[in-house]
Amino acid sequence: MATTSGKSSGTASRRSAGKPARPGQTTDGDTKASKAKATKAATRASAAKSAVAKPRTNAAPVKQAAKAATKTTAGKSAARSTKTAARPAAKTATKSPTRTAAKSAAKAPAKAKAATGKGAGATKRIAAKPGKAPAAKTTARKASAAKPSARTTTTAKAATGKAGAGKAATAKTAKAKTAKAKAAAAKRGNTATAKAKTTKTANTTRAATKATARKTAAGKTATKAATRKTAATKPATTKTAAAKTAAAKAKQAAAKKPARAASPARGRAATAKTATRTTTTAKPAKTAKAATPTKTKTKPATKTKAATQTKPKTKAATKPAAKTKATTKAKATTKTPTKATAAKAAPARGRSASTAVQRPAAASKRAAAKPTAAKTTPTKTTAAKTTATKPAATKRGAAKPATPALPASRPASRASRAATATRRTAQAERRSAPPPTVRRGAGPAEAKRPATAPSTRPAKPRTTPAPRKAAMPDGVKVLGKLAPRFEEILTAEALGFIAALHRRFDGRRRDLLKARAERQARFDAGELPDFLPETRHIRQHPWKVAAIPPDLHDRRVEITGPTDRKMIINALNSGAKVFMADFEDANSPTWANMVEGQINLKDRWHSAVFDHTDPDTGKRYELGDDPAVLMVRPRGLHLVERHLEVDGAPVAGSLFDFGLYAFHNAKAALADGSGPYLYLPKLESHLEARLWNEVFLHTESTLGIHRGTIKATVLIETLPAAFEMHEILHELKDHVAGLNCGRWDYIFSFIKTLAQTPDFILPDRGQVVMGKAFLKAYAQLLIQTCHMRGAFAIGGMAAQIPIKDDPERNEAAFAKVRADKEREAGDGHDGTWVAHPDLVPVAMAVFDRLMPGKNQLDELREDVDFGQAELLEVPQGTRTEAGFRENIRVGVRYIEAWLSGKGAVPLYNLMEDAATAEIARAQIWQWVKYGAKLDDGTQITPALFETVLHEEMARLRQEIGAEAFDYGRFAEATQLFHKLSLAAEFEAFLTIPAYALID
Repeated sequence: MATTSGKSSGTASRRSAGKPARPGQTTDGDTKASKAKATKAATRASAAKSAVAKPRTNAAPVKQAAKAATKTTAGKSAARSTKTAARPAAKTATKSPTRTAAKSAAKAPAKAKAATGKGAGATKRIAAKPGKAPAAKTTARKASAAKPSARTTTTAKAATGKAGAGKAATAKTAKAKTAKAKAAAAKRGNTATAKAKTTKTANTTRAATKATARKTAAGKTATKAATRKTAATKPATTKTAAAKTAAAKAKQAAAKKPARAASPARGRAATAKTATRTTTTAKPAKTAKAATPTKTKTKPATKTKAATQTKPKTKAATKPAAKTKATTKAKATTKTPTKATAAKAAPARGRSASTAVQRPAAASKRAAAKPTAAKTTPTKTTAAKTTATKPAATKRGAAKPATPALPASRPASRASRAATATRRTAQAERRSAPPPTVRRGAGPAEAKRPATAPSTRPAKPRTTPAPRKAAMPDGVKVLGKLAPRFEEILTAEALGFIAALHRRFDGRRRDLLKARAERQARFDAGELPDFLPETRHIRQHPWKVAAIPPDLHDRRVEITGPTDRKMIINALNSGAKVFMADFEDANSPTWANMVEGQINLKDRWHSAVFDHTDPDTGKRYELGDDPAVLMVRPRGLHLVERHLEVDGAPVAGSLFDFGLYAFHNAKAALADGSGPYLYLPKLESHLEARLWNEVFLHTESTLGIHRGTIKATVLIETLPAAFEMHEILHELKDHVAGLNCGRWDYIFSFIKTLAQTPDFILPDRGQVVMGKAFLKAYAQLLIQTCHMRGAFAIGGMAAQIPIKDDPERNEAAFAKVRADKEREAGDGHDGTWVAHPDLVPVAMAVFDRLMPGKNQLDELREDVDFGQAELLEVPQGTRTEAGFRENIRVGVRYIEAWLSGKGAVPLYNLMEDAATAEIARAQIWQWVKYGAKLDDGTQITPALFETVLHEEMARLRQEIGAEAFDYGRFAEATQLFHKLSLAAEFEAFLTIPAYALID
């Protein structure tokens, strides 16, 4: 028989630390008890005989009373009464001078306890105390040995409760008389009276139960581990509720299901929560009369299997399995366990079933005692018969609770328990996934897994959740649709960086735009642009810009284009020294274009292989071994990104483009031997350059990179900026790398700035060239200014593209490019722009021939002496009907492409961008406003414009086909171009109203 940690009794456990008492051995406690009561033994012999007879006579009523008690909600009271009724006989038996009387007295309470499923005796864990004579002690052990022969698995605490009868035998004669009266009450079925009379005894024995639990040593390590796991996985309050629910469900299930189904299933469920494996080695039990307590070894494990069968020997064995079994088989058994018995088998936690029902809160708060897997085989038919009236034996293990047992708590009402059990059953049925498994150390309420469930708790089955969006910084709202990989760019950290830029600098940006409008109003009133007198000292004093990185020293040929993946790879592989990835004029600022462009640029710096496969042709493009230096042009200060709001306002497109690129790529570019290099568009004053310098300083500080790491080349593409080139370089001197001649936008700016002055009407766009008038002056002044300050001067764009189907025309186009680049190299430019990879070798050959060094910083161009007059000189030329019609046709076609998401559009053998459409609509507006005459004398009027517009759209419909024309956005483009051309006031940028027409 397995005992609690190998202890034979409550007294022996406190003194011997788990050593079993041999049959016939008298302990120190026995000797003292014998001396104290030796003089009274003879006088009470007759009383002992009569007390022995009564339990035998009343054994059947005792069994019946126990069975009735376990089938009612008042099972607790009946169990306690039955236990107490049997105790007087045991007390008297220990004092009997005869061996036979002691044997009878011990068997009677054993049978009574078996009938009640160990009842309250097992619950209270009454420590057994041997009597005066060794024979009496042996008889008590024999009575105790009858229990495990019928019960399949036993707990140490239940064994302690069985031994409690022996200890109670040392009580006074008055207690024996009281117990005798209680036995009579149990016979009559008056359980209420028996409960009242046993209250005092129960209180007395509770202290002994606590002491026994505290002294239990075996299973200490396993218990602590289980306690820690339980605390980590489930709060104590949850365990308490689960214990109550399980107890209620056990009762409900027992009342509805057959006993044969309830017993093994509930037994398995109750023991499934076992977190350790204990191996118990017991001596063979030769007879039921002389059973030697076994020694218990405890070792940790996660799975326990216990099977009890009728065999000639008693053997404890433990096997790891995915579940815990409790199979009870007794070949000599004549009856099956009752429903109530099966229900009580569920909560196997080192205590009896009745305890789990009566004290669910205490059961869940105490550290779980790990049961011992034992195979117990009865050897006598009498013991096997007893099993029929006993509950299915639960496994008992030797374990010491982490804390003393808590006082019993009041069980939940029957209605509450039934409602809880019904709710949990319905929830389990609704689950389509496999039922959850038991948490280690969980209470009985959680032991619901099927026989094949694993002992460790897996992750809760659920469908794969949608990707979680990163938490947005306060005040930031993304209004654009999120496509694949957008989250790589629009991270919380990156958006927080953009928000910081917006809050710090957007107010300044809006003030500068207001200052632009105020100055334009002065120009409209007749004031002309000129050099600023307040900054004369900057222009006259010697100073230099900061050192420029080595990879920007040779910029002889630069190529530009939008940020689509194929274009980036082709441009970087084109053989040009620099590629400018354009978020501005060569790009339509759709939400997808802007974010996908950032993804492509990030892949340039972060991908081991930067490639692209054309979905239409299947051709693969991959970055080569010697790519061009990458520079990025963000949008101008006047544009916004309405798909991202900070504090309810759209962020500036310039801060959005720059901020995301710098945040994701600045350090990666530096690690690759380059850096965060930029082009800044559309500046109109040195105050705007000052704003950008402060943005750079803030960015370098935030990202933790050195001051001056960011380098920018400023596009001088506005007329006011041409008068402040020294000042712009001075404001950015720690971050500037050079200036660029943005010729096409400069022509547009010339018209816009002087729009209200009829003296500045320009000829056909084709006649406004770089070698004449204001364009020549501004280009050469730019070279002089840059070289004086140690910055690079980059030439303008050659917009020609190859004409592959006409070699003659193709050669003519290449000749124009060649002539333009020879002029630039001869003037002293350090590099130039081309729009197509096929033009890179043409421009490269010219600069290689005319500029053998990396640059021409030594060409100071001290001969240049241009002032306001030269910078405002209007080129000579004519206005022709062909030029008039071309402006209308090109302007509408480009706007339609821009609205469709394309920023760089090949039109009539030229690569056009937004600057082309700006020049076209600006010239139409200027000619119509002032009634300019064509070279044939025809005056340009609004009516003429509308007539030609209608004719050109009909021509365009024929050129591209009716289906393409109708499918495209030509109606919107035509309407917008018409509105801008005939507006009373000149619109500053067509991209502002056009932006409202895209996503």
